[in-house]
Amino acid sequence: MRPDDLKRNVTVYGPLFPEPVQIILSIPMGSSIKLIGKGLRSNTVYEPILSLEQVDQLQASPAQEPFDGDATEFRLGIEAMRLGLAYEYDPYFSLSIARVEPISMVTTFRIAILAVP
Repeated sequence: MRPDDLKRNVTVYGPLFPEPVQIILSIPMGSSIKLIGKGLRSNTVYEPILSLEQVDQLQASPAQEPFDGDATEFRLGIEAMRLGLAYEYDPYFSLSIARVEPISMVTTFRIAILAVP
């Protein structure tokens, strides 16, 4: 990673930090750079002074997340969340909106009779 890439609101991670850190400010200090950043999980403020070798160890996440995931898996996840929310409202309501019709006992008996030669 180049020192020019350390801009405000860029999230960096690597062996120097215990968690992903969002950069608040980067200050050049001669051949080093002082980073002021906030940890994304713990909200801890980190203020290390990093050499150029240490900056090379950092990796940055893209400024805008790519939307190139699998659409089928996304739809499956959203449908699972929708059914979970419907179940919290009414367990039988989630069954009705899932368009699943339980097989009646009469239908099961007819299938069993037809299966016997």
